[in-house]
Amino acid sequence: MRGKWKRFWDRHGYLCVLSACLLLVAGTALWTRAPEEAAEAPSVTRYASPTPAPTPQPASVDLTIEPAETPAPFVYPCGGEIGMEFAADRLVYNETLGEYRTHEGVDFLGKEGDAVRAAEDGTVTRVWEDPLLGHCIEVTHRDGYITRYASLATAGLVGEGEEVACGQVLGTMGTSAALECGEGPHLHFELRRLQETLDPMKFLQAGT
Repeated sequence: MRGKWKRFWDRHGYLCVLSACLLLVAGTALWTRAPEEAAEAPSVTRYASPTPAPTPQPASVDLTIEPAETPAPFVYPCGGEIGMEFAADRLVYNETLGEYRTHEGVDFLGKEGDAVRAAEDGTVTRVWEDPLLGHCIEVTHRDGYITRYASLATAGLVGEGEEVACGQVLGTMGTSAALECGEGPHLHFELRRLQETLDPMKFLQAGT
């Protein structure tokens, strides 16, 4: 037995010693090696939530607002009670004719000779005698307004083309309107604008 071991050692002893040395070196290296540092966690880039873009506001727009139309500053052309009222779109009873008709003006009752005055500054554009409404005067005012004064006692105290002031006497009440003479002395007063017949009572205000 010893002979076999001696022969083995003679042949392979060197290798055995070398292997033992290598194992010893490897074991020492493993033992003395510092523990590896824990792997660094990968850095995570955090992104902030996107800020929503502001909603664009419409550019300011200057609006031109037309002022509402207000009644023209016409004054009462005379005193007295109201006789036949304005009724351009309906029928009212006409005492003179004894029938229902439309009526495009307002009748102011009074006495023969009561003064009839201009309801606003303007220009006399017509003086005439109408077969139904008698002696008439037409005055044109600003903004296309027109006033008409009928059933006057005479043709009036002013002529066509004459400038008149608000409150200026144009004539006097009478009974010249054959269509309305049953009411007695009165002024038949009309208001128009751009060919439209208007209710005078909606545009009159107290004044001299």
